[in-house]
Amino acid sequence: HKIMSREIVRENGVMMLLGNMRAEERLAAFLLNLVQRLHARGFSKSELVLRMTREEIGSYLGMKLETVSRTFSKFSDEGIIEVKQRNVKILNPDALKTLYDPQKL
Repeated sequence: HKIMSREIVRENGVMMLLGNMRAEERLAAFLLNLVQRLHARGFSKSELVLRMTREEIGSYLGMKLETVSRTFSKFSDEGIIEVKQRNVKILNPDALKTLYDPQKL
């Protein structure tokens, strides 16, 4: 029950923060959070396979599909991530951390 409680509290915290964030900040926060959670379970801290479609990611983050796609493309063009279908490789985690700084909220 403690693990479930922590997950619920964490999810509420993430959702509360998202309302005040720009698209780039939302997607950066999402990717950082996801890779951190996967790494805690023994997976890579720089590569992940997205189980959600871009439309589902948009719904979760409160963004339109087009905005999600544009933001993924922007991150890719800037060398922050590399995307091949649902495989995402984080090339520059510091750039994502710069975009999403929970201390400034």
